[in-house]
Amino acid sequence: MMAYLIALDDGHGKNTSGKRTPYIDHLGHSIRENEFNKQVVKYLDTELKRNGFDTLLVAPTDVDTSLSKRTKRANNAGADAYVSIHYNAYDGSFTGSNPSGIELYVYPGNLNRKAGKLAYHIGSYLRKGTKQNYRGVKEANFQVLRETNMAAVLSENGFMDHPDEAMLMMDAEFQQEVAIEHAKGICDFFNVLYVREQSEAWFIGRRVESIFDGELRFYNQPSWSDTDVVGYLKKGYGFPEITARVPVGGGDQYKAVNSSGAVFYVTTSEKYVQVI
Repeated sequence: MMAYLIALDDGHGKNTSGKRTPYIDHLGHSIRENEFNKQVVKYLDTELKRNGFDTLLVAPTDVDTSLSKRTKRANNAGADAYVSIHYNAYDGSFTGSNPSGIELYVYPGNLNRKAGKLAYHIGSYLRKGTKQNYRGVKEANFQVLRETNMAAVLSENGFMDHPDEAMLMMDAEFQQEVAIEHAKGICDFFNVLYVREQSEAWFIGRRVESIFDGELRFYNQPSWSDTDVVGYLKKGYGFPEITARVPVGGGDQYKAVNSSGAVFYVTTSEKYVQVI
């Protein structure tokens, strides 16, 4: 079976007029939108390739490639999906109402079609992963959504003119998180099991919490046995620090400590828990 091809668009060129934050005094300069978009696409490209996808960078240089060239490249290549990464703006100033958060767009009439489904999958992970205000999936007559022949989604991952979100643009951890949540959503849409990079213990020192609607069992030792169950986690509850990942017959568990230093074990399955 051939791999799915995902067209990746890093939105705007390096020197596109107006596509930047207001001047930031303590930095001594503005942050260009492309500085964020380009890095997220770089990370997303790596994530998707590791999970078995082929990718097409429709604007691979710092030059502001025209929108028609971007969509033509994706259409000519027969891409299965088109994902355009952006950062929003409201009024170009750090004063005023300063809206914040993430929103996704599809072409009008596509909320209940493939593009809408792809956007909802991506949005569901962004909503859980970045801890920003989630503004939902919306419709817009954007050229990259209108002129593509495949499921196409444009994501706005924050507001450049919100003081806090502007600083997130250059935060490598945030850039990676946004890329990972996009990759997870794309994997879900194409029914591909997402596999996280395992080259390093990325989870050490992080919080693990339940995303299960019921009560999630945890244990006093590495085990799946009923006799070793010592409690249950409600959705949103968890342990503040993971110290290890241990193999247990039938699947791995996180070894974690609570605020008092007591050690417990809970599943690593992303169906039931998230690491934040």
